[in-house]
Amino acid sequence: LAKKDPGSYYDDTISSKLRLARKKKWNLQEEKRIQQEIDLQTYISKLILEDRDRKMNKLKKDSASYDEVSDDIVKVEAEADKSVAEVNALFAKVDDRRQKREVPDYMCGKISFEILKDPVITPSGITYDRRDITEHLERVGHFGPVTRTKLTQDMLVPNYAMKEVVDDFVSKNEWSLYY
Repeated sequence: LAKKDPGSYYDDTISSKLRLARKKKWNLQEEKRIQQEIDLQTYISKLILEDRDRKMNKLKKDSASYDEVSDDIVKVEAEADKSVAEVNALFAKVDDRRQKREVPDYMCGKISFEILKDPVITPSGITYDRRDITEHLERVGHFGPVTRTKLTQDMLVPNYAMKEVVDDFVSKNEWSLYY
């Protein structure tokens, strides 16, 4: 393949390596975010239990006998258990977000590998982000970066279908704005 068309092989290899590097970077950030959420949940639960222990010790210290405060201790324990359960329920809702999040490659530009904001399609059928392809045409020349065929700005057509798909994805996955 490389002997037949070394330009396209080279471009595909670089593109795939860049895409892979971007995904690895994103996955590292995801793992860090997930660990931070787990640490936060653990810390909050620990604070609730420490508060429960402090309240129980104060009740025991301030009373002459355990029987006087046994009802209050049960209430404090129930309150702490309820608070821990609420925190766990809240984080359980967040568990959906803890799953690996990934932006599909077809929603990313072929030049910047970022989510398409203003997708345009070329006569050869390849979709780019308008800003990226315009910059390419101004800096590098009037040809498509993938196909190397003649290309000018007036040949770019807005890709409304892709825009709709990307907007729908972003509205359902707000985290993708930071991808």
